[in-house]
Amino acid sequence: MSNLAGSDVVRQSAALRGKGEFQKAIDLVKGNIGSFDETIRLSGWLECFYAAKEMGDTVQARSFAQECAKEDPDIPSIQSYL
Repeated sequence: MSNLAGSDVVRQSAALRGKGEFQKAIDLVKGNIGSFDETIRLSGWLECFYAAKEMGDTVQARSFAQECAKEDPDIPSIQSYL
């Protein structure tokens, strides 16, 4: 998947999250992240992390925080979930 397409998925996920459709946002990214370029992968995992956190699912949030940490362990927003 090109960076543009990966970016589009992340934007669509953010829009779903903004409408309160948290699981749909997560599912959209998870269904596509395997084909994301490495430069956009972190944005996808962060989108999943925020969606899980906002819906109150600490188990999923922790799992996505761990995925984010594989890309960049110093992200401030994930630290309390690691």
